[in-house]
Amino acid sequence: MKICFTITLLLGTVLFSCQQSAFNPDTIAQDYITFGKGGGMANQVDTYYILRNGKVYHHNNLTSEYERLDRLDKSARTECFEQAQAIPVTNFGCNEPGNIYYFLSIHTDTLLTCTWGSNGFTPPAEIDSFYQYAHQLTKNKP
Repeated sequence: MKICFTITLLLGTVLFSCQQSAFNPDTIAQDYITFGKGGGMANQVDTYYILRNGKVYHHNNLTSEYERLDRLDKSARTECFEQAQAIPVTNFGCNEPGNIYYFLSIHTDTLLTCTWGSNGFTPPAEIDSFYQYAHQLTKNKP
């Protein structure tokens, strides 16, 4: 009986220690990229997080859950961050949301962000191109 209790206790300890900690964007201690889409009648916002270490998360504000997606391999994440850093800083700073809006933020030592979607506003080509690229990177992740 004592052996069963000890084995159960050890098994429980091992399982508990293997549990992944919940993702919290407020505690990210590395460079990362966020992008997504929001608005509409339900004001639903889908945000994707690409971390420098290759981890990818999806957040929907209606469920408040962070879903971990497949990790990007080293070459994909290197390419992603190189492309993000190649966007001229002057292309950021736009804040032109519409009923449906899109956003892109680069979180490094400084925060660069652009939000667009209003009628008559077209984001800089580099912003739009990178948004499409990042969306493709995460599109097929379960």
